[in-house]
This record gives sequence, C-alpha cells and structure tokens, in this order.
Amino acid sequence: MALKLGQLLLKEKMITPEQLEEALKNQMVYGIRLGSSLVEMGYVDEQALARLLSVKLGVPCVGRKELAAIPTQLIESFPRNLVKAHHVVPLRLEGKRLSLAMTDPTDFKAIEEIGFVTGYVVVPYIAPDVQISWALAKYYRLSSGLTRYQMVAGQRPQKGAAAAAQPATITMPSFSESGELLNVTIPVEFEGFAQLHDDDPDEFYCLPEDVSRYTIDRLSLDFAAARSRDDVANVFINYLGQEFTAGALFIVRGNSAVGWRAITGGTMVSGFAELSLLLSKPSLLRDVVESRSFSMGSLISTPENRQILKALNIRPETSLLALPVIMLNKVVAVVLVTADMDALGRRLAELQKLVRKASLAFEMLIIKNKILMT
Repeated sequence: MALKLGQLLLKEKMITPEQLEEALKNQMVYGIRLGSSLVEMGYVDEQALARLLSVKLGVPCVGRKELAAIPTQLIESFPRNLVKAHHVVPLRLEGKRLSLAMTDPTDFKAIEEIGFVTGYVVVPYIAPDVQISWALAKYYRLSSGLTRYQMVAGQRPQKGAAAAAQPATITMPSFSESGELLNVTIPVEFEGFAQLHDDDPDEFYCLPEDVSRYTIDRLSLDFAAARSRDDVANVFINYLGQEFTAGALFIVRGNSAVGWRAITGGTMVSGFAELSLLLSKPSLLRDVVESRSFSMGSLISTPENRQILKALNIRPETSLLALPVIMLNKVVAVVLVTADMDALGRRLAELQKLVRKASLAFEMLIIKNKILMT
C-alpha cells in the first residue's frame, strides 16, 4: 500500500517492533501481504485492521456478510481476468457505479484499468485479504492462499520455559459457505513454505538466450538480482534444465509437497503446479523432508513416487537426486534432478552449493522487503 502499514500499526500501538520484524520475515517466506502476515501470526485482528485502514484511508469497509451476498449476474458478467489480475471482487452495480472490494484501495492503477475496461465508475471498498481470498475461491474458483497457515489465535511468541510449555500447534483457516472463518488446529510440524504464485508459471519462465554460458557465476549474479520468489525459481529451473535431463522444484506446503517448476528435455512441464503429494505417504520427498538430507538413487514404487515419474515423463529405473532447501530451520522446498549415478555423485557438492545460494537469495528478499515496508 501507499500507506506504510508497518509504521501506521506501530504508531497506533497495535503491534510492537519485534512483532513487525517477525511479520516481515513471514511475509516474504510465505509470499503473502504484510497485513495477512500480521493476522496469521495472531498479532492483529483482521477486522480491526480493516476498520483502521478504512478510517485512515477514508474508504468504507466490508466483511464476509457483504462478500457472501454478491448477485450471481454481477459475478458472471464481471471480467474474470480483472479479478485474477488485481485481487478484487465486484460487490454491486448501481447504474454506472461499480462497488469494488479491494485489499488495497490506494491501487489507483487497478481502479483506472477496471474503470476503463468495464466503462463503470469504480467505488473502492476495503476488505480483509483473507475474506477476498475466500470470495475469489467461492465465486471464481481461484486459489488465493486459503491453505496458508497461522499460529493459534491469541498465542504470541514466547521465550524460555514458557515457550517450551506451549503446545506445538498452528491453525489452518477454512471457511463455511457464508464466509465465516473456521480455524482448524494442526501440529506445527505441518507448517509449510510459501504461497504459490496464482498466475500460470509458464507466463514468466524464460530461458536465457545465451544458455550455453549459464555458469555458476552467472547463476550467482541472477540470484543476487532476483526481485521475487518467482525470480529465484526461474533461475533455479533455468540452470537445472541446462545441466540435467530433468529438473523439478517442489514447495513444502502444509502436509504436502506441491509442484512449483519442472523442466524435462529443455521444455517446461505443463500443469506441474497441479501436482500435490501427501507427505504422510511413503515417497522420496517425504524421506528428504523428514531426514533434512539429500537422497540419491532410483525410486521405490509407491503411489506418490509414481506420480513424480509420470509428471516428469521419466522411467522407473532412472536415477534421481533430491536435496532439501532449508530456511528458518525447516525444509521449505525440495530440488530434484535426474542423471546417471556417476554424474549425480560428481555434482552433489555443486548442487548443495546451488541450494545454499537459493536460500541466501530468499533471505536477501526478506531484507529488501523489510526496507521497503517499514
């Protein structure tokens, strides 16, 4: 937002500097907005946050009741591409006046584009991000981050013996048909990393033209220049596609490993982001996540492993190397490549170095984001 949310909440004494610090880290690691990060960590009530922003920005606020009662005709007639691109939901249409629910009513570029495309005068309303995500899923079947995880409401990070006494649980937000937030408590070890980008990953994948000169040094420069999580993923997959028969990136999200990027024979694997493997079932990915160490060799035949082979179009006897990406002391992603066993063994140290560089790139993004958001 144009309004510096972190500074505003500090000024209003709704959060402490330490809570802002943790929320900024959580924001980058999980790929969410700062407001959602604060809500999910239990530092700020989402309705209180929406009301505060409503007053400060002079924009009316709406909640789940309004979002649950949108006319079907308006949903069907409103351009879906605008909803997806700008994370907005149409509320009602009165003559030429379009009421629009937004997480950021100061996004004047979005307001201008929506007004130009629809021919309506846009009247912005502010709504909590988690409620807009629910509406996008309900009306447009857009996955907008409902599988993100949050700490149990009311809990705060504690130190020493008090922290040890706290139950290791987090809460997964779910919703009723009316949009009511229903919190489901689950073990903390299922807390995952990152919200996948909602757009088609093929749209922003681009191999370098001088791919033959894509060296470790160049890869390091590209990691350092990354401006988003997706940039880091693209650098990863560019290099893996050049150096190995097949390469894939999985994000550990909740109790699942979800496809992020994959390339086979120099071609991106279409629909890879739809692959989701349960970590409660036997698989190569479960072994890597649980052991926090690499695994090398052909895959044992299990339902989850067979899905990996099918997605990458590789044979059962193919040798694979999988390495964990560890950040904030937990496995947040898994890198997988294929080659013959000798080649995998020779290049293990190189890939471990690559994984470390990616972790550092994520940490740099967190620092950059902190500078911009405070």
